[in-house]
Amino acid sequence: QLLISNILAGPLIELAPTLAAHLHPGGQLVLSGLLENQAAELITTYAHHGIHLSVSDTQAGWALLSGRKDG
Repeated sequence: QLLISNILAGPLIELAPTLAAHLHPGGQLVLSGLLENQAAELITTYAHHGIHLSVSDTQAGWALLSGRKDG
């Protein structure tokens, strides 16, 4: 399973519980549309929901995060 979202950090934080609920264990999540300086907050937020993200790429101040849900 793969979920991809390209929206701003604020909505991504608000959607964390919903995205985590819909993502199956072992499923992959890819997030973009966030600034590099917002990546740490998103990584921490999603870790609380069992999704372990890391920065996969950065470009011109923007970041791409990807990771998997526990399970």
